Amino acid sequence: MDPLAALLEAVNLSPENVPLRQHLAETLLNAGRGEEAETQFREALALAPANVQLKLGLVRAFAAQKKD
Repeated sequence: MDPLAALLEAVNLSPENVPLRQHLAETLLNAGRGEEAETQFREALALAPANVQLKLGLVRAFAAQKKD
């Protein structure tokens, strides 16, 4: 199984697992999939709004998409 597909499946099985969702977002971002990474970072931030690492990841996802 593709590692990214496995991560997506794991997040679907455990949607409130913030570290897992963050790992998925980082993996998507590293794969050049900024829009999907943004979605995952936003979902994770909804669960952990004070998490600075998630906020920084969201900023990186914006930058990858050339969003201001």
